[in-house]
Amino acid sequence: MTPTTAIVLAGGAIDAAWQQQTGARTRAEVPVGDSPMYLHVVRALRQVDAIGDILLIGDAPAGEGYTTLPPRDSLLENVRLGLERSPTDSVLFATVDLPFLTPESVRFFLSESLASGAALTYAVVPADLCRERFPQLKRTTVRLREGELTGGNLFWAQRAVALRELHRLEALYRARKQPVRLALHIGVGLLIRFLLAQYLSPRLLSVEQIERRVARILHVPVKAILTPYPEVGTDIDRLEHWLAVQSP
Repeated sequence: MTPTTAIVLAGGAIDAAWQQQTGARTRAEVPVGDSPMYLHVVRALRQVDAIGDILLIGDAPAGEGYTTLPPRDSLLENVRLGLERSPTDSVLFATVDLPFLTPESVRFFLSESLASGAALTYAVVPADLCRERFPQLKRTTVRLREGELTGGNLFWAQRAVALRELHRLEALYRARKQPVRLALHIGVGLLIRFLLAQYLSPRLLSVEQIERRVARILHVPVKAILTPYPEVGTDIDRLEHWLAVQSP
């Protein structure tokens, strides 16, 4: 398999309530089971043969088997840093709050991404799989022609292409909470279809239609990788999530 660099987006400090409950200072250090979340992610990545270097960007402790890098001012600046520091053209991104991540789920996503012919890929997971595996956790989902889906926390990119087109992704990211600006970027028609699919009929919009539109915006082929591994879509990013997975 193509040599790949893994970038773990480790985040920063957590709020006071979460710190008090967990004794952790940062998101990376929040304990789940017998280890902090960053170690769960690193252990899974280290068992994937195709992955060489592992870079943790954010407030995470130094350790064996990975390199820590101080974070920049925003998520996309951290993505840029990871791309700039990657020694390989194949780059896998994972967020640090995936304590249930497994080597099998990473291998599947990476293999499918490399075989997709796309320059950028994103993991999506059937919502029913997440409910079955983690019934105590509520996920944000969307209804599309292919079914009810939730976003995963694995991303893959061809380094050179992603660096070249990152400014377009940055524009989308800045507009994410401004509906008018977002509509100007993605198109009013697609935005209306998305809303109708959620509230009227999911048959009105498909994953393929979204892929085509995003590909036109970013000027590169993109692909949503449908994965059967619910741990990819199960992040612990809030105190209520953490409390829900604690043993009784």
